[in-house]
Amino acid sequence: MAGEMNNKYITNTPKLKTEFGDNLIYPFGPPIFQSELDPKFIKDLIDEGNKLTIKEDDWRTQLAGQMKFGGSYAYKEEFKLKAEKYLLNYVKRFFDKIIDNFGEKQINQLLAIHGDKRTHGTLRLDKFWINYQHKYDYNPPHTHTGKLSFVIHCKVPKTIFENQAISNTQDAGKVIFMYGNEGHAFNNTSYPITPYEGLFLLFPANLTHHVPPFWVDEERISVSGNFAVV
Repeated sequence: MAGEMNNKYITNTPKLKTEFGDNLIYPFGPPIFQSELDPKFIKDLIDEGNKLTIKEDDWRTQLAGQMKFGGSYAYKEEFKLKAEKYLLNYVKRFFDKIIDNFGEKQINQLLAIHGDKRTHGTLRLDKFWINYQHKYDYNPPHTHTGKLSFVIHCKVPKTIFENQAISNTQDAGKVIFMYGNEGHAFNNTSYPITPYEGLFLLFPANLTHHVPPFWVDEERISVSGNFAVV
């Protein structure tokens, strides 16, 4: 597991921990669920992504990302259904921790997971795609459709963090979440995360986030998707 490596993502942000060791972090209002995925599943994501083509699977016109030198591709339906079953286990862990600490009112408008009768619909993996970010590519601030969104970091070369722009923000290659207004000087409305391979982030779909460009000839591979209630 990636968490056994020296670059394990550690945060001093207030957090709740599940029985599986996942973190549910609250850097501001909306929670962000942080965990690590099986390297075999990460390999499957990359292998399936490598089968996709611009002609049949190009997804860039559906996204906010400015992927001029890399690309974004939608996974095939068969693989999406296979991945859905695996990823819903993490959604359930996310929901269970919220229920344990805050009760069901925060999620009772969301769907049934594995036959859970407490909710009003079924949570399904709606959109599911892979991103190949190259030098100068970036994702501007944006939100997603559906109820929940996620990002899985599959390939993250360390060199993309070593060469930074001359700026008072050193965020090349990071994923940055944004929430709230700068009402006074002490407000912090952004939360940057330095990703590593295997890191899984699950969050409300309407939470604004972005990924700045990096400046070296490397490839950063991530997978994103949205869960919707049907």
